[in-house]
Amino acid sequence: MTFREGNKVIYPRLGICRVSGIIDHSVGEATVKLYQLKPVDSLDSTTILVPVAKAADVGVRKLIDKEDIPKLMKFLGKDIEVASDHRKRNARNAERIASGEIYEVADSLKTMSKLSRGKTLSPEEQQTMSKARHLIIKEIAHVTKLTVEEVEEMIDNALAGKKIRPRKMAA
Repeated sequence: MTFREGNKVIYPRLGICRVSGIIDHSVGEATVKLYQLKPVDSLDSTTILVPVAKAADVGVRKLIDKEDIPKLMKFLGKDIEVASDHRKRNARNAERIASGEIYEVADSLKTMSKLSRGKTLSPEEQQTMSKARHLIIKEIAHVTKLTVEEVEEMIDNALAGKKIRPRKMAA
């Protein structure tokens, strides 16, 4: 997928970024095109440079389509098996979040949410759950123009297996 300046994209682990430019960068005798990405929530001047040809491999993707959000909520409400080995589980959750794919991040959130119902999460698990939740909430809120609180409620209801009523979302 190709992006243009001004497009909003998802960069793994960071969330929503704006393509602030596409530049040519010399590497030895070759010239490489790079996306300049600026995190939309960052207060500093962070810029991420991603080779255009490797953007998909790195996990850069477009934001979820508004029409796909009900499917994601249904996915969050489905039951899941939780691995008993915490090391494997934590490594797998880190991989999921690093992938940047929304269903992988949602799977991590679902896993930690189910686990938290039966036991107190370790600090690492709490951080994983918080990160996954934050990434999903920010993306859905941005796409739908709903408030963070409205999206939190929607996600909490989905994780609890409650039926989600469609909300009016901005066009």
